[in-house]
Amino acid sequence: MTTSLLRRTLQVVGVRVEPKKVGKVVKKLHAHLLNLPRLQSVVPDPVNANMKLVLLNTNAQKLQPVREQLQAFLHTESFSFARHQVHINYPEDQDAVGERINANKDQEVKTENVSFLPIDNDNLQQLHALNEKLFPIKYNEAFYEYVPNAPDGFCKLACTDDGTAIGAVCCEVEPVKISNRRRERLCILTIGVTEEHRRSRIGSDLLKSVIKQAVKGRISYVYLHVQCSNTVAQKFYLQHGFTIARKVRDYYSQIDSPHAFILRKQLARKP
Repeated sequence: MTTSLLRRTLQVVGVRVEPKKVGKVVKKLHAHLLNLPRLQSVVPDPVNANMKLVLLNTNAQKLQPVREQLQAFLHTESFSFARHQVHINYPEDQDAVGERINANKDQEVKTENVSFLPIDNDNLQQLHALNEKLFPIKYNEAFYEYVPNAPDGFCKLACTDDGTAIGAVCCEVEPVKISNRRRERLCILTIGVTEEHRRSRIGSDLLKSVIKQAVKGRISYVYLHVQCSNTVAQKFYLQHGFTIARKVRDYYSQIDSPHAFILRKQLARKP
């Protein structure tokens, strides 16, 4: 068995922006961002230490149709394009390469590049339509009023290159008292991915992204409710380190299989 360092070089295009404008540009160009494993979409500008580069899709042909649409935006903000070279270095067991690739072909479904976007009033209707498609219960207006105002990083859409929402996660940070100390916990209100994309690991990435944000915020634990009859969802969360805490009878009062399990994942150390 041999191990080597594989290296791949990509020639990409970046938009040169001031650091304070990165968020605005990422949101505007989300459908054209470089969105590949092991690579960041925003990097320091090697030419100007005071600037950042927002890296775009490596396929230059994809940029052509949108240049006219974004021309006014780029001109107004005085943004410029810059060529940039990125490298991917990773160790790989050469003897296992073929087997791993063949196995992954059966286990995962290829999908378009996907970007995670914060939910705001402009894309809230996409979340509404997605929830109607994914879940048997109806979420009230209070839910949709909360989501655009949620803490950063806890409510987001997964969107393809053309802006189509194919998944979402929505969470709420809740106060909780643990050992007579005030703490916070994260409740996953909804998480789901359209059926045709459920084998592309988007659901896992959405879950990991909010857990990562919770860890940064020193949140004690994350939890959610899952129907007792939904063994597929239970398996998914158990594989991600959750445990079944307890059963709640008649939690979903408006649908069949009303009983739910509370699944929980500890994040911070217990005091």
